Amino acid sequence: MEDTATIQDWLEARGFDWATGIVVVQETDDADFPGWARADEITVSRYAQKGDPILTQKFDSGYGGPECPCFWAKDKDTIYFPTQYDGSTNICKVSFLPDYYLAGNPTPYPGG
Repeated sequence: MEDTATIQDWLEARGFDWATGIVVVQETDDADFPGWARADEITVSRYAQKGDPILTQKFDSGYGGPECPCFWAKDKDTIYFPTQYDGSTNICKVSFLPDYYLAGNPTPYPGG
C-alpha cells in the first residue's frame, strides 16, 4: 500500500506559519520523479507559496526511493526539511527557540 503525502500537508500538520514563512523548492526536469534521488539534476530553485503545484503534489513517502520534492522552509521560529529513514520520508521541524525544547518537546533527531 502506498503512503502518499504532500509538502503543504506536512507543513500545515506541523504548524507552519504561512504569514511569516518562506518555502524554497528545487525542481528537476522529471515532473513524475522530482525527489532527492535526482537532486543532482536540479534545474530550478525558487520560492513557493501556499497552493503551489509542487507543494500540493502527492508523492509516495513510504519505503523505497526518496520521491519527496526537494524543499526547505522557514517561518518565524522554525525550519522544516525532509528526512529519510530506511527509505521512508518524513519532515523534520527544528525550532530556533530554546524554550520550545525546555517545554518538553523532543530535540531534533533526523533519521539516517
